[in-house]
Amino acid sequence: MRSPRDSPDLWRDSFLNFKNAPHSVFCSKCGAPNPDDVSFCGKCGNPMKNPSSAMPSQQAQPAYASPPPVQRGGRKDPIIAGFLNLFIGIGYLYLGYRKVFGLPTVLFVIVVFLVDVVLGVFTFGLVPLIIAILLAYDGYVKAKGERGYVNTEPALLYQ
Repeated sequence: MRSPRDSPDLWRDSFLNFKNAPHSVFCSKCGAPNPDDVSFCGKCGNPMKNPSSAMPSQQAQPAYASPPPVQRGGRKDPIIAGFLNLFIGIGYLYLGYRKVFGLPTVLFVIVVFLVDVVLGVFTFGLVPLIIAILLAYDGYVKAKGERGYVNTEPALLYQ
């Protein structure tokens, strides 16, 4: 058998048959719908397998498995987010927040670091410990999909 790639006339005839015929067979190589009476795929030229045993179009499935859809901004691991927030709020970067308390997230991390250093000297580390625990809990709660208590803006609002 000749492939549609071998002859322009065969290609044209295959295309016309493709446009006018019901699509009930899918190509095993590219997944394109084809009429059930063609020998070659109208898109890639791949030989079609046994067109006489084609399924109806309502039940036809592509021969390849499509990957599951990727969700943007999917849930992150709450334990990792909480652990990273123990360290001056880095968990908010992991969670993908654009702003924290109205500041860009990177600037928020720098400010928390400076506040921890300054207050840590005067309070023997007690205030930075409390801040770290509160931020860790908030990161954990936010990663679980709950609201938390720290005002944040997700990056999805800006895309």
